[in-house]
Amino acid sequence: MKTRGARAGPMRILLVVLAVLALLLCVGKEASAQSVKTLQKLANKDRDGVAKLDAGQFIKHAVADNKDYSVVVQMTALLPQYKCTACKTVDASLRAVSRGWKRQRGSVDPALQIVFATLDMEDGEDLSRQMGLEGLPHLIIFPAGKGARAFENPSPREMPLNARTSDPRGMATKLGELFSIEFKPDLPTDYAKHLTNAAAVAAAALAAYLVYTHVDLRRLGRSAGAIGTILFVLLMTSGFMWNRINTPKYVGHTRGGDVLLFLPTNGQQYSVETQIVAATYAVCALCVVALVRHVPRIQNQDQRTFVTLMFTLALIMTYSYLNSIFRLKMSSYPFRLLLP
Repeated sequence: MKTRGARAGPMRILLVVLAVLALLLCVGKEASAQSVKTLQKLANKDRDGVAKLDAGQFIKHAVADNKDYSVVVQMTALLPQYKCTACKTVDASLRAVSRGWKRQRGSVDPALQIVFATLDMEDGEDLSRQMGLEGLPHLIIFPAGKGARAFENPSPREMPLNARTSDPRGMATKLGELFSIEFKPDLPTDYAKHLTNAAAVAAAALAAYLVYTHVDLRRLGRSAGAIGTILFVLLMTSGFMWNRINTPKYVGHTRGGDVLLFLPTNGQQYSVETQIVAATYAVCALCVVALVRHVPRIQNQDQRTFVTLMFTLALIMTYSYLNSIFRLKMSSYPFRLLLP
C-alpha cells in the first residue's frame, strides 16, 4: 500500500460515494438522531474527540444520506509499517482542531453539529481500495443534508492537503470557510520553538558583543555592501522564503507527544529545519575561518596543533551531521561521512 502518490480526483471519489450510498439499502438506514449519538459516543471515547470508525460505521454514519449533522473524516494509515509521515502530520492537526471544537461548540449555534472522525487503513483497507485512494492521507467532509444548518449541496467534498492545510491553523481556516464559523484549534505550548528563539536571541547578542569588542568597525563599514549581499543570498537560499510562503509548522509532534525536527521528505519541511541547517553551515564556516585566519597566529606550537585538531574535528563532525540531514530528507543522497 502506497501512502504517497497521485490522489484520486474529487469527481472519482464522489462517483464511488454515490455507489456506496446504494449499499445503504442493504445495510439498513438509522435515524439521523441515533447516528449522531453513536458518533458522539465514539468521539467521547477519544481524549481529542475524534471518533474512530470502521468501514461499517463509516458507511452508516458518515456517508449516510439526509442527515442533519456533518462529519469530517480523515482517511489515513497511522500504523508504523505504512511509514506515512504525512498521515501523522494531518492526524495531529485534525486532533488540534477537534480539541478546539470540543471547547467552543457549547457557545455556537446548537443546530451546527460537526463530528470529527478517522478511518484507518487497518479498519477500512477494502473500502479505501474500492474508492481508488492511491495515496494517503485524505480529508473528506460529508455535509449535513437537512436541518437548520443544511448545505445547499450536501455532496461530499475533499479538502486538498498541502503544507498550509496540513497545519492546524490552515486546516481550521479552510474548515471555517466551509462551515461559516471560526474554528479555534487547541495548540499545545511549543516549548521547543520558545527555547530555540531564546537561544537565537542570545546568540545574536553574543555575536554583536564579539563584533563590537574585536572587529574594526571602520574597516567593516567599507565591506558593508559585500556583507549585505552575502546575507541576502543566504536568506534567499536557506529556505526562509519557502517558510514564509507555505507557513509550515515550526516543529512536528508524534502521537506520543515527542518533538519532530525533520520531515523525512524533500517535498515538505518544518520551519525549524531552516534554522538547524543554517546554524550547521555557520559552524562549518566558523571552523574554516578559524583554521585559516586565527589558528596560524597562535605562537605556541603545541597549542596551535591542539586547536587545529579541535577545529578540524568539529568541522568533520558538523559536515557529517549535515550529510545525515540530507540523507534523511532524500534517501537517495549518496554521500556519508562518519554519522549514519
